[in-house]
Amino acid sequence: MGSIGGLPPLAPSPRILFIDAYDSFSNNIIGMLRQCLDADVVAVHIDNVHMASNLEETLRGFDAVVVGPGPGHPGDPEDVGFIDRLWDLSNNDILPVLGICLGFQSLCLHHGATVDKLQQARHGIVSTPTWLRRDIFQGIEHLETTQYHSLRADIGSPEFYDAETWWEPTGTCPNLRPLAWDLSDSINGPILMSVRHTAKPFWGVQFHPESICTSPSGRDLVSNWWREAKQWSKLNRRVVRKSIVADSVEFKEPTVGVAASDANGHTRSHFASQLRSIAGSQDPFLRWGRHASAPITPTDLVESLGLNRSDMILLDSQGHTRGRYSILGLINPGKTMMVTYKVNDKTLRYGLSSTQMHAVPVESIEEVWPMLQEALDLHDPRPNGSSRVSTPGQEMEHTGLDQFVAGHLPAGSPFWGGFMGYITYEAGLETIPVPLHQEACTPGGGAPDINFAFIHRSIVIDHQEEQVFIQSLLPGDWPWVLSVGRTVDDMKNCLEVRKSIRSHGDKPSLSVMEEARLTSALVNADTRRPAESEYRAKVLACQDLLAAGDSYELCLTDETEIRVPTASGLDPWLLYKRLRSNNPAPFGAYLHLPDVTVVGSSPELFLKWDREGRCQFRPIKGTVKKGPDMTRERAHEILSSSKERAENLMIVDLIRHDLCGAVGPDNSWVSQLMVVEEYEAVYQLVSVIEGQLPPSGDGPRGGLDILKVSLPPGSMTGAPKKRSCEILGEIERRPRGLYSGVLGYMDVGGSGSFSVVIRTAIRQNEVHDHDGRETQQAAHPNGRTHANNNLSGATERAGNDSDLNGAAGQYETWRVGAGGAVTIQSTDDGEFQEMETKASSVLGALFSATRSL
Repeated sequence: MGSIGGLPPLAPSPRILFIDAYDSFSNNIIGMLRQCLDADVVAVHIDNVHMASNLEETLRGFDAVVVGPGPGHPGDPEDVGFIDRLWDLSNNDILPVLGICLGFQSLCLHHGATVDKLQQARHGIVSTPTWLRRDIFQGIEHLETTQYHSLRADIGSPEFYDAETWWEPTGTCPNLRPLAWDLSDSINGPILMSVRHTAKPFWGVQFHPESICTSPSGRDLVSNWWREAKQWSKLNRRVVRKSIVADSVEFKEPTVGVAASDANGHTRSHFASQLRSIAGSQDPFLRWGRHASAPITPTDLVESLGLNRSDMILLDSQGHTRGRYSILGLINPGKTMMVTYKVNDKTLRYGLSSTQMHAVPVESIEEVWPMLQEALDLHDPRPNGSSRVSTPGQEMEHTGLDQFVAGHLPAGSPFWGGFMGYITYEAGLETIPVPLHQEACTPGGGAPDINFAFIHRSIVIDHQEEQVFIQSLLPGDWPWVLSVGRTVDDMKNCLEVRKSIRSHGDKPSLSVMEEARLTSALVNADTRRPAESEYRAKVLACQDLLAAGDSYELCLTDETEIRVPTASGLDPWLLYKRLRSNNPAPFGAYLHLPDVTVVGSSPELFLKWDREGRCQFRPIKGTVKKGPDMTRERAHEILSSSKERAENLMIVDLIRHDLCGAVGPDNSWVSQLMVVEEYEAVYQLVSVIEGQLPPSGDGPRGGLDILKVSLPPGSMTGAPKKRSCEILGEIERRPRGLYSGVLGYMDVGGSGSFSVVIRTAIRQNEVHDHDGRETQQAAHPNGRTHANNNLSGATERAGNDSDLNGAAGQYETWRVGAGGAVTIQSTDDGEFQEMETKASSVLGALFSATRSL
């Protein structure tokens, strides 16, 4: 390459092969290589068949290789794939290699070391190693490193009495020269942290230079490695053949089963065409009004409008100090299209009623996402979108309000219409992919795994600004917009006249009559909670696998069943009102769809994105229950412990991996790291990871690009995500369903928000006979023995369903999931108590007037 304007020629970008051992931090390493080295990085998995069969030839197209971390043992062929072949390359094929964690252990094992379990694993542990300032550590003055390993590479103990021998090859491994040790671990003793091969261009580090808690010198170390690698290649006159096609990963574009053409000749899915036709022949308009309001609650609004509880979806900030918006989506019979997908039969279904559903077989969930995005794009009212906003014009006499000015959009409203609903944990498993539990694979059974309603009519309450947005994408719908506006105005006037305006933080309670109805319905409920001995045994099983190196963290869960006689007439709406009153959280939800009912008060945001492409994750890991003896200072002390911070750190690095894979390393960052936040019943440790979607075409890409690659939520799986989910499936022995999934909305204007489904009671809309047989939809047996722990004052039962029969001999089942992140520092008793604490935050709120925990 020649010089430009007298400047020295630019060095070509290095071409680096990254070998991915199915780890959940890989994208962070790839991003670091691109940022630090301006590298062109190509990633392949350890089991890539094409790479394995053409390894030597393909490597000639690369400047160097980085072998990433991963679960398992370096001596297990299934865990390392073709990695071992790198260490035996002939002199003609050899090239510089950097091994990280598993890659480091593989390098050491292949050259004479033993790799065994640590006495105590180092997962999410930050420490300062000891190193000599030479080779890849040259010039590094300060280095804190993050460790994620259960195993240690033993090259033979140096002589303890002579410090110089720490830095010389041992008789056991004469070809490996130590570069760094961790001498701070009083339990495990000295741990080798870095080596270099004495003759070949092979380096390795046990720690993770890419972690958010590794100091910036970790990146300097990677730059130093590349300097050493270039020097070796120059001295050995290695020539890289850039013409070799390096990317051996096959990619197949998803296809849509049924398609049609629009007026412009563009291919359009049948689903999108049917949805678009609801608005008639004209472009869909966004009609809206904005009204100042007193701090009305969404539950008051629902009741003032006289809404049928079966015809709505409510996302409710529940008066929580960290909440701002509440969104009410109305299901309009004959106009609202439902769209569902089940992992067990790979079928997308959509239609205006349960009797008018189209069924489209698809190859995988990957075919569903583009159809959802297409439907949103067809209703986008922004200037470059397919829809547009309208004024009242000829449709009505009322004109002149600034909110009706042509082209003026309600920028203060985060939702203008679009999809509202949920995505289950099992739908997320399919994206990884991870085999499903056998119950989730039963054809035709269970609730959908993707379940959305396309909302044309919506009401958004901005509690901070005390205003209400009333919006419709339906043609000629001004009468509805104005009618709801009058109701909002009446509510405001009524509150002002009574001088009983509640502040945003107040918690409205049920009326005396409602309390009596709810208490009467719940008094005979049979509550079956997880058995302590079984749960603690599962915690210990998780820790055995953590110690073996199969995972860094496992988010173990279980569920409580609440069986309610159908004769009791339990009203889910009253159940929801009690929950939001007693345990408010910023991501409450009341959802009633044909297959499922949800009553929730989740504190955890999974992902949100705005119309400019800015996105945010807020994982919660680390929980302390409030109580008379739990001061805020004491909670901070507990949540600052190594155990709690390690839990949170591992999930932060996992989410960084997910996000970096979607937006790139330059467009993602951590804006809040491990900060204690206070909620109604608990203190929790919260981090914030943010990103910016790069522009695509006329504007930012949709947040759906991030959503689909981030499922299931990392805070509910552990890391590495794929292996952790496989392990959890074997230990939990049940599908999680909606619990651990996500619930929220995708807006036609380009924004979206989903919470993690925790602190939530879920009813699959089925009714069982007293012997467990379903009388409507498929049963959801869990196949496990529960402890019959009663909730405060209820008659304790031994699973005798005859007590539940009532007049009809039938019952409905509500489920409340709960769990926690099991780490190597966990105790089985502590994890059981944490699971109980989380479950009780919901159960105690639901049964507060009936029983006391």
